[in-house]
Amino acid sequence: MFELIEKGGPVMWPIIAGAFLGLAITVERLLYFYFTSVRYALFRQALVERLCAGSLEELDILVVPEGRVKRRGEGRLSRLMARIEAERWRQSPYVKLVLVYMGNLGRGARSREEALKRTGSEEVERMERHMRGLSAVAHVEPLLGLLGTVTGIISAFAVIANMGGQVDVSSLAGGIWEALITTVAGLSVAIPAQLAYMYLDKLISERMNGMSYTVTYLNERFYDSASGCEETSSGLDAISFDSGPCTAVGEAV
Repeated sequence: MFELIEKGGPVMWPIIAGAFLGLAITVERLLYFYFTSVRYALFRQALVERLCAGSLEELDILVVPEGRVKRRGEGRLSRLMARIEAERWRQSPYVKLVLVYMGNLGRGARSREEALKRTGSEEVERMERHMRGLSAVAHVEPLLGLLGTVTGIISAFAVIANMGGQVDVSSLAGGIWEALITTVAGLSVAIPAQLAYMYLDKLISERMNGMSYTVTYLNERFYDSASGCEETSSGLDAISFDSGPCTAVGEAV
C-alpha cells in the first residue's frame, strides 16, 4: 500500500485524506439516521390511534408502540434494545413535531406555524449536517485524480526531455505509474462517496415528506370541521377525517 502511495506521487495524500473524510461523514450520518429513525407507517398508525382514542390530555406520543419493540425475553440485552428503541422514538423528528404542535394548540395559528417552522428547520439542518462535505469529496476526488494524471504525464515528458529523445521505457515507468494510480484512486473514492450521498439524500427527502404529512394530518384533525376520523387504504394520503366516528386502525404496514 505504501509503495503504491509513493508511486502515485504527492497528489495521493490529499486523495487519501478525502477518502478518510468521506468515510467518517458517511459513518456519522448513518449512525445519526439509525438513532433517530422511525418507520413512518408505524408512526402514522400510532398517531391516528392516539388522536382517535380520546382527549388531548390523553395523547402520549412519547410512548413507543408495542409493535415497535421486539420482545425477546427479559434479559439485559432485551432491556437495552428496548431502551434504545424508546430513545430512537423520542429523537424522531416526527415525534418532535407532534410535541411542538400539541404544545402550541392554544397559542394561535401564527405562533403554532412559527414554532413548527423553527422546529422543522432545526431538524432539517441536523439531517443535512456534513452533507456538503460528502458532496465535496465526491466531486473533488476525480479532479485530484486528474491532477495526478497530468503531473504524471508531465514527469514522463520531463524524462524524455532529459534523455534527449532517447526513450527508455523503464525510465518512463514512474510517470506512467503516477498518472494511472492517481486516476484509479480518485475514482475509487469518488464513486462510493457519490453513492453514499445519494442514499443519504434519499433518506432526508423521505423524512421531510413525512414531517410535512404529519403536520397535515394534525391540521385536518384539529382544524377541519370534521369531528372524527377513519383510515382508508389509498397510500400516502390514507388518513381522511370525516363526520363519522373514529374506527380502529388496521394492521401495521
